Amino acid sequence: MLMEEAELKLPAPSQVMRDSEVAYFKDNGFVLPEVGLPGDASAEMRSVVEKVFVDNPDWAGIVRMPHVPVRPGQLEGVIGGEEIFKIALHPTIIAAASRLISKNLILWGGEIFAKPAGTGVRTPWHQDCYTPAVQAGPGRERPSSVMVWIAVDDVDADNGCLRFIPGSGKAGRLNYIARDNATNLLNFEVEGKTINESTAVNGVLPSGKFSCHDLYVVHGANANVSGRRRAGLTFHYMAAEDVYDRSFGAAMGSGKAQPAPIANRPIWLVLGENKNPINDFVTGHQNLEDLDQWAEDARRKLTPLFG
Repeated sequence: MLMEEAELKLPAPSQVMRDSEVAYFKDNGFVLPEVGLPGDASAEMRSVVEKVFVDNPDWAGIVRMPHVPVRPGQLEGVIGGEEIFKIALHPTIIAAASRLISKNLILWGGEIFAKPAGTGVRTPWHQDCYTPAVQAGPGRERPSSVMVWIAVDDVDADNGCLRFIPGSGKAGRLNYIARDNATNLLNFEVEGKTINESTAVNGVLPSGKFSCHDLYVVHGANANVSGRRRAGLTFHYMAAEDVYDRSFGAAMGSGKAQPAPIANRPIWLVLGENKNPINDFVTGHQNLEDLDQWAEDARRKLTPLFG
């Protein structure tokens, strides 16, 4: 959807994410807002993702950075990443992230998760803070980052929806144990005695709606034993007061057989101002000048609306 068209239909940020939903997120570490992508944007999102599936047939259930196109100098990405990038700039998604973490936002990551019908493996209980990429800025106890998980398919308990443990991130990073990644999406899991699985909330979402969760809340998903695929498109946004830390060097991401080092990935300022001079918006941007301009155009148009 063109930015101009989206702006005409954009509700106020407080309608995208209500005060009660913001409070719930702050207390529990996740929220399933009532508002989702508008109908036309939802349909376009499904079409774009389906085309990416067709044009990139070598996926293995998950791929990182689908919003980065395959171009010279890029170490990872997908054919059709340009269209995924545009979804990351949709005003409804930006409004939701800004309400939850900051009016100064950096887009720093994304995935497409696709659990095939009947064979999609379990996602163990985990926290997203296992990645070293996002660190707290000066004077901040914790970094602020949110994953927006957009349902491509209708998602429910039968086909392996996300599950959240309310309030489980209040103690910070928890202990982990190893897991067999032949039957699990990840090869590690939060130690069971540190969480109460009986309190888990299912992230049931119709296509086009989304959930939001922070870096610390424990979440996971059961295997998909249904006859339906379970696909979700995700984007990570962080507060521009914090730091995308590139100092750890060659630590690898996950997804494709040879993912790029996390420290080399491109990030974009998409709302407000960069409040931390350490953030580097040059590394990883080889031959992405058009995406850089789209991000800047969105930032300039949306910042006055969400200020």
